[in-house]
Amino acid sequence: MGTNFPFIHAILSSRLTQLLAGPKPEDQAGLGAIIGIAQKIVAERFDPASESKDAKDMLNSFIKHGLTQLEAESESLLQILAGSDSTATTIRATFLYILTNPPVYAKLRAEIDEAIATGSVSFPVITNQEALQLPYLQACIKEGLRLWQPLNGIQTKVAPPEGVTINGVIIPGGTQVGLSQHNMMRRQDFFGPDADLFRPERWLTDPETVKAYERVWELSFAYGRFTCLGKGIALMELNKVFVEVRWPVLSVRARYIYCPMHYSHHNFAAVAEVRLWPRESGEDHADEMPPDPRPAEYGSACMATNRVNALLAEREGHLGVSD
Repeated sequence: MGTNFPFIHAILSSRLTQLLAGPKPEDQAGLGAIIGIAQKIVAERFDPASESKDAKDMLNSFIKHGLTQLEAESESLLQILAGSDSTATTIRATFLYILTNPPVYAKLRAEIDEAIATGSVSFPVITNQEALQLPYLQACIKEGLRLWQPLNGIQTKVAPPEGVTINGVIIPGGTQVGLSQHNMMRRQDFFGPDADLFRPERWLTDPETVKAYERVWELSFAYGRFTCLGKGIALMELNKVFVEVRWPVLSVRARYIYCPMHYSHHNFAAVAEVRLWPRESGEDHADEMPPDPRPAEYGSACMATNRVNALLAEREGHLGVSD
């Protein structure tokens, strides 16, 4: 609302509003508590006696590039808020798509196995450049992000004063234009009649078709000067984490939560749960999954189909997958 109505933004960002109701580092919950944590960690790192000055992390990178303590606090807060839950949402949803599609899982594992056998993958963590050379891995990442964008805001933009004509549509000056990413990524005229399906192979067709797909897909990160500042870091994280479906580093359990009948099949990620643990001595942490809230008579066809797929994936014995 503050973005669409400047006067509301002016009120919310005013000093008086911030003084009376704005977040403060002393708060015990909410944004204020996160600000307090960021300030505490940054202050410790700027302490001359800090034992973490040689740590290879984002904060030390900020400091080495000359950021002041106040600037480092601001950047650290941005890293916490912008790059954590959004990336985690994509990881959970894409893991779920992979684990409940045994053919996809098998192809991805085969590609990773081959890369390991030829020495093309570093241990214990694959490098970003190595991951970019694995075409099916890249296809899985793009397909997961296409079907389930972590941030579904309408990304409102305002037409210039003189107006603009796009594809024959006249947009008067000052008009606010929004974008529904969820619907855009499922348009059959862009991605084909199976646009609702998780099919990574669509990204392995001819280069011109893939280029057209990518022009739409990259809108997940916005475009131009509005492009997400964390796009590079987010993609690097995704490039590394999905290789773990092959190496025994993670124990992954996927479980479906109740899916109302009026949900279409491609929305199941909104009511599903994926959890990751360090794999230790064969433990699958099944007892740590919370109780299943589904009624016994849930009877959803889409959930029944996905349950069968999950059980097929479990049969391979490499990942713990429950229903």
